[in-house]
Amino acid sequence: MEKKRVSEKQQKILRFLVKEKKGMTVDQFSKLLDISRSAIHQHMTVLERDGYVRKSAFMKTGGRPGITFVLTDKGNHHFPKHYSLIAGMLINQIKQKLGSEKLIEYLKELGVSISETRKDELKNKPIDEKIKIVVDIMQELGYEAQIAEGGLGQNLMIDAFNCVFHDLAFSNTEVCEMDLSLLSSLLDSKIEHSCCMAKGESRCRFKVIPLLQK
Repeated sequence: MEKKRVSEKQQKILRFLVKEKKGMTVDQFSKLLDISRSAIHQHMTVLERDGYVRKSAFMKTGGRPGITFVLTDKGNHHFPKHYSLIAGMLINQIKQKLGSEKLIEYLKELGVSISETRKDELKNKPIDEKIKIVVDIMQELGYEAQIAEGGLGQNLMIDAFNCVFHDLAFSNTEVCEMDLSLLSSLLDSKIEHSCCMAKGESRCRFKVIPLLQK
């Protein structure tokens, strides 16, 4: 899905709302940006439509009530957060202090912990349906994932064209263990990592081997 473009004025509106957690009115935006209330209304209509802001309450501004707008979660996430940089530093610290084996152990535990928050969605589902649900979960977590296309048995394979630790995986291949642990725990299956982007391939491919079929 194409990302909605936020104009320069709309960026400024969002920045004001980051600072003013209780929200702001059209009149306040109009004064701060020195543009008409009508223009502000147009910007707020777009931002509300695209999910960046929502109406919160009424407050008096200059003797008349005004609608207060606040940021949504999507609006907060619009601002860049350097999670990958922080995660990379954390992983490197663990590896330097405790070694690669301990890092792998922690990453596997992390994969299992994440899976535990979503396992209820998979209860009593056949494996094909589980895989579809897991692909949706991966998309929510930031993976660009899909069920592999074509060929016999391909419905038991998941392709990922990026991962949450994409750049980090090239220098710390241990992070792939979190993916494998997450998928194995969610699907109650053995997972074979048959292709890996960290090894120069175009995608990561995960082959699902249900435990009862081993």
